[in-house]
Amino acid sequence: MLNKKLDLKRLLFSMSSLVDLGQEATSSKDLSAKMKAALYVITGMFSVPTAALFVYNPQRKILRLFVEKGRRARERRVKGIPLLPEHIKRFRMNDPHTFRDMAESAFFVRNKEVFSDLQTTIFLPLFAKGDFVGAIALGRKLGRAPFRQGEKDVLRVIAHQMAITLHNARLFLEVAKKAAENKKLYSSMQQIYQDTIQAFATAIDAKDEYTKDHSYRVASYAVAIARELGWKKKDVEGIYIAGLLHDIGKIIIDVKVINKGATLSTPELTEIRKHPQISYDILSKIRFPWKNIENFVRHHHERLDGKGYPDSLKEAELSDGVKILALVDAFDAMTSDRPYRDKLPVSEALKEVTRCKGTQFDTKITNTFFNVLRKELNGEVKEPHILPHLHNLDMHKFKALSSNSDT
Repeated sequence: MLNKKLDLKRLLFSMSSLVDLGQEATSSKDLSAKMKAALYVITGMFSVPTAALFVYNPQRKILRLFVEKGRRARERRVKGIPLLPEHIKRFRMNDPHTFRDMAESAFFVRNKEVFSDLQTTIFLPLFAKGDFVGAIALGRKLGRAPFRQGEKDVLRVIAHQMAITLHNARLFLEVAKKAAENKKLYSSMQQIYQDTIQAFATAIDAKDEYTKDHSYRVASYAVAIARELGWKKKDVEGIYIAGLLHDIGKIIIDVKVINKGATLSTPELTEIRKHPQISYDILSKIRFPWKNIENFVRHHHERLDGKGYPDSLKEAELSDGVKILALVDAFDAMTSDRPYRDKLPVSEALKEVTRCKGTQFDTKITNTFFNVLRKELNGEVKEPHILPHLHNLDMHKFKALSSNSDT
């Protein structure tokens, strides 16, 4: 009767300990804390003063001490234990290993010093989904009582639970590593992508001797406005690319028309106005990672009043991206020398932008443009995108204009 009561107590204690172990395995602690807590549950369950958990490194083919418990276990620093495929094969066949098994194994004999320090009497290989992930070494029980068959069965359950936790952690680390590698690769490819597009933009601007770096400035101004409007990072990247490529269609236009120093004839004007459509035809065939680039580019000469080209769209039909490009392209054109006229002073260009607000340029976009420029002038922007390109801005005139722009 007494033995039955003791067996019942042991069973209840084992079940309680397994519940504790399960809670530790699914807790939000880091892996080391989880495994240390689990090891303490095991040592308490079986009255074992010394124990250690080893994890297997498949790349280096070693068992590495991960966590341990017990005074003697801390006295010696355990280095990685080399492990051959035949060792793992034998672990799989005989699980768990008792002291007697260990005495007959070349692996344990070769690493006798390590396991003697841990007073190891039982060794549990950890397998999950066919993969060897580590092992638990348990010291002698208090009183030196042997492990009974029932205790070994419980140990197998525990070993399986810990193996799954280690296996999942390994998978997570592998996925995290691969994600980091992919992120680095994506960043590198994205830089190459943008450098290539920048080269295209340079080639576009090179055709027009009067508009060197025009595309870069348009892209830079567009980024400043998009950021101020709170656009997401990827959308800001998209408007930047659209700015760089907005005039790509000019590659097809006769250079004599582009650089003509007099007023364009009607046929020449018709020819030059084809470039947004040509740009669209080119870009719509490219699978960009950013949305609407081809549409931003197609409509950057549209106006709110419907008097733009190529589609004579009106305000309600124009996206914010189109409205941004329309404004910054026109502003940079005003502040750049052209074959048929000299550039306007920045203050005069800003006055023209204000005059055309609500008919050619969107009110919200225009006010945002002025607001960004004001912030850059006040030193409130770490990386200014507009001010570095403006070399003759009259501060007093700008302040007066920006006050009017807000109305």
